[in-house]
Amino acid sequence: MQIEIEISLFLNIFCNALILKMTGLALRCQARLWFLSALSGAVVALVMPYFDLSMPVKILLQVLVCLMMVCISFEIKPLKKLAQAFVGTIFSTFLFGGGCTALESLFGTLPLFVVAVICSLIYFSVRIFVNHRRRVEHVRKFTYNVTIRDGEKTIYEEGYLDSGNVLYDNITKKPIILVNFEVFHALYQNINFICAFTKNFDKKLVKNGHFVKINGIGGDSSILVFTIDELQVGNETVIKDASLGLSFSGFDKGFGKRMLLHSAIV
Repeated sequence: MQIEIEISLFLNIFCNALILKMTGLALRCQARLWFLSALSGAVVALVMPYFDLSMPVKILLQVLVCLMMVCISFEIKPLKKLAQAFVGTIFSTFLFGGGCTALESLFGTLPLFVVAVICSLIYFSVRIFVNHRRRVEHVRKFTYNVTIRDGEKTIYEEGYLDSGNVLYDNITKKPIILVNFEVFHALYQNINFICAFTKNFDKKLVKNGHFVKINGIGGDSSILVFTIDELQVGNETVIKDASLGLSFSGFDKGFGKRMLLHSAIV
């Protein structure tokens, strides 16, 4: 009996901790004193069945426990923050409870260990989804419409403004906008991927083509830098004789954009 109580206490603490962490994820903050908060809620949950309480009293007690956990782990001033944390905790509790209830309707009463596993899966699924959505929003916030004009060619792209791109052309002294091979190939269709990647082509085929050394984690390397007639970013910024750099770093996979704008041009 004592072992069952200890296991039940541990699993309740675990599930309460996940509820607090999910609330913190929604509020973009860390739950403080989360163990104390989770322990307090778990103790009340274990003690409640030993008292003959009516349903309204049980609901009221659950609400007060939730409020106590919120007061321990999150900011409660101003009142708006208290309300947000309280609603977030209630929503997280119902989300976990809903998942468990759905499975119980299919398989019957679930052991506490299975409940803990289900709550873990729900938490990590929500966390992956939220982080993905925030990354998409972040990329969208720093995405600009870009128009490349060179000779008779006009190319429309979306570029990501990267504060980490601080490369400058050592010849023109202009900031370098990085492009992937697809953008480069749209300008120079006579140079294939293998030749571009191995740098085995005549630089004279590329307008003002030259190589610029860059420092990377794997040591020094170089990228092909060339110029175009005009680069327009958004509706206002226009750069004449802009410098573009051909990159094979795979930034397009990370940002979903084929151009990496320089931090100085916007």
